[in-house]
Amino acid sequence: MSKDEKEKLLVIDEALEKTGFGKFNICIIIFSGLVLKNVVLESVGVSFALPVLECDLNLSHQEQGVLGAVSFAGVIASSHFWGFLADTTGRKRIMQPALLLGYIVTICSSLSPNFISFAILRFIGGILLSAGSATIFAYLGEFHCQKYRNRAILCGALISATAAIFFPIIAWIFINQEWEFYVPFINITFKPWRSYFLACGVPGFLCGLAMFFLPESPKYLLSAGHPDEAIKVLERMYRINTKNKEIVCPFEDITLLPDADTPIAKDKGTEKGNILVSIMKSMWKQTAPLFMSEHIRKTLLSSLILYIIFFSAHGVYMWFPYILNLTMQYTEKTSEPELLCNIIKIAKSGNLTVANDNDDSCVTHLELSTYKHTLFLEFIYVSLLLLVMYAISKFGRKPILFTILFVCGACGVVAFSIKMPLLAIYLFVVNLCCGLGTTVVNAIVVEIFPTNLRAMAVCISLMIGRIGSVTGSNILGALIETHCEFALFSPSVALIIAGFLGLFLPKASNVSQKANEDMENTP
Repeated sequence: MSKDEKEKLLVIDEALEKTGFGKFNICIIIFSGLVLKNVVLESVGVSFALPVLECDLNLSHQEQGVLGAVSFAGVIASSHFWGFLADTTGRKRIMQPALLLGYIVTICSSLSPNFISFAILRFIGGILLSAGSATIFAYLGEFHCQKYRNRAILCGALISATAAIFFPIIAWIFINQEWEFYVPFINITFKPWRSYFLACGVPGFLCGLAMFFLPESPKYLLSAGHPDEAIKVLERMYRINTKNKEIVCPFEDITLLPDADTPIAKDKGTEKGNILVSIMKSMWKQTAPLFMSEHIRKTLLSSLILYIIFFSAHGVYMWFPYILNLTMQYTEKTSEPELLCNIIKIAKSGNLTVANDNDDSCVTHLELSTYKHTLFLEFIYVSLLLLVMYAISKFGRKPILFTILFVCGACGVVAFSIKMPLLAIYLFVVNLCCGLGTTVVNAIVVEIFPTNLRAMAVCISLMIGRIGSVTGSNILGALIETHCEFALFSPSVALIIAGFLGLFLPKASNVSQKANEDMENTP
């Protein structure tokens, strides 16, 4: 091959680096952060409304637990399918309709007259939520070269975490209101908690509209066999980042080449026969490589680590307000030191509450202390995420992942072992910050899996992780009053184990090195 011909060849990662880092990248990062924020608001936001929902929808304690986990159940049930669609039809084509339809379902759920309709609509909402929750990591990562990819994903998570500071503020603004009005056609009284759900869905709706102005991932376009469209996206990125449309674009008359993790799809034609069978076969072909010898260790390790993280970060978190509320009641009543589990047992015995004067009254507002401590948790989370972003470039992702999980697990063990309730609560807050590890694991997964398997890999690992959310919430609910020590200590010990497991994840540098070697051998 002549020198001129070689100069016209450009590897996709080198092409992404030539686009620079500017306004376009910042817009993609902000968009991704809002999508991630929408996932948190729609799935975890119900925890603030549950105490108020109890009376309005006549919920039992068990039904409240179902509503707390049903969105995650929808995400789990559909993650595999969305991952398949994202890898075979495109990131944008999957996320945009799901985001827009998700808000319509949220509107319908806010008008639910009873538990069954509310649970069904929240489950459907979880299914639609799943489309963006995992796909967004692949979408964001594929607009950046390896030099900027990790920071871009962490910045997206930072925007989501920073927006989460306003989470308890949004809940306080909407839930703690006095107004209400009757809706005759569906026979419900529209109360503030219903408007709170509408507010939680707004970020997703805005992201769906924003996607009209955003392109498909250039890496996906190349892997799907559309190099001309991928070049158009790269040219658009370059022009926006350079802020000058008259600059000669470096992508004219070039041949775009894939790197080692971006194989070009082969056109196999439309398979005749049963459509459902064809889809199932395609899903199997897309999933099976993740469990073959080349990728099985990466798949199992990332899935197990995320399961443990989600068990605590979401499953145990669902019970944080409950434990916090009992602890605050205890400290107001007495200054005697006690273990958190013993405080729960004291509450169960009926020796903690002053009187049962309000047995017939409904909870229509949340205590201000609930919002304050949740706000404190969000501030701690954002501060630690900033520290992680700085440290990850200095020490690497695996050491940081180990540090996060080991420290959070250790704080949990200490929190449930000391007889200082307030200090135990603050250590418990640090324990719940183990969710920081989710972002680091996702950044690793995006790096170590090839483009044609990336979205599926993220979806599979997050799907198994979210099973941890559901099982964590329900197991803790079943054991917290009878086997409190086991219920709280086990997740913390598991976090420490997960930290050591993270050290066995492969290095992304090995993948990059393989890519470079393959390109050097190209004639």
